[in-house]
Amino acid sequence: MINNKKVFILYIICFFLFATFFIFPKFSSDTRLFSFYIKEKTEDPFFYANKNIINFFNTFNQKKDLIKKNEELVKQNEFLQNVNSYLRLLTSKYNDQYKVFHNNNTPIPNSIGVKVIGDRNLTFNKSFIINKGSKNGIQVSNYVIDGNEIIGRVKAVYSQTSDVVTVKSLDYGEEVIINGKSYIVSGTNNDYLSFLRKKNSEQEYTFSKDQIAFVKTSSLNLILGKIDFKDNQPIIYTKYNYNLDNLRVVLSD
Repeated sequence: MINNKKVFILYIICFFLFATFFIFPKFSSDTRLFSFYIKEKTEDPFFYANKNIINFFNTFNQKKDLIKKNEELVKQNEFLQNVNSYLRLLTSKYNDQYKVFHNNNTPIPNSIGVKVIGDRNLTFNKSFIINKGSKNGIQVSNYVIDGNEIIGRVKAVYSQTSDVVTVKSLDYGEEVIINGKSYIVSGTNNDYLSFLRKKNSEQEYTFSKDQIAFVKTSSLNLILGKIDFKDNQPIIYTKYNYNLDNLRVVLSD
């Protein structure tokens, strides 16, 4: 049962409060401001905690992003290091070429730069076509080189183009020097050349692996390949893949 006395007292208190705020509006305004002040002070800890929590999660997410970006940069750095190593390996042949063509102790051969314009994949009988011909002084049997390594020889010459047969071709034949002795070799349509016969019938095959086989010209020595063995028979191993972007033709003296 409701206590009427308590209700009456509560009613009296509310009436006097209302009357006081109505008669003295300054008290009403001060009370309102005080209530907002209390509300603000009460909410401050919650806002502070919320701000710190948000900052923590933002910092955590940023750290994760930075770690991820750092891992990506590490991978990119490794990739660039690999590319740099590859380019250093790729351009090392230019050092050999520079020594061949610019060493004061070696006569500078007359040569011309060429570009492959046909059969780049060595589809037809391991040969390709270059963009220079008789107008540029190219003749049949001129050597085509990359650095100081033989890629092939000119097989046919036209006015502005030439046909080059590579050392991989069955049509390629050469006299090579190994340990100061001469031998005749031929291409096999594979990545090696085979020995046809000894230049001198009294000579014997006394080779060791990785010996250099080179071709002697009037101005310089050109590398044909290295000695290897297949089925206990000596062969001259050539590059598996050619870089056809830096070729020169050694013109006749």
